[in-house]
Amino acid sequence: MRTFGAALAVGVLLATSACSGSSRPSQDDVSSALQKGGDNSVLGGSGAKVSKKAADCIAKVLVDSKISDRALKAIIDGKKNYKASQQDQAAAVAVSSKIVQCLPAGLGN
Repeated sequence: MRTFGAALAVGVLLATSACSGSSRPSQDDVSSALQKGGDNSVLGGSGAKVSKKAADCIAKVLVDSKISDRALKAIIDGKKNYKASQQDQAAAVAVSSKIVQCLPAGLGN
């Protein structure tokens, strides 16, 4: 159930964010965006907090994945009009189990 939740969370995260620019965002930028909470509701419910440790872990997984630069920037921008490509959706599903491992017990359930 946690794996499905994480896959869904990443899919929603990619589908509800926006993008800009052309270079790959850094792990620090992605982590900071996750810690600010703009899209944290997709990681376990409205208002869910992501610790620095969890955000750093998730950011590393995402930056090291095949998720596009455009999608990573969408996460950072936190806007709601980004439509993820099929490749990004597949890449997100591919790393969902790694993201689950980053989450504290109970958050991904």
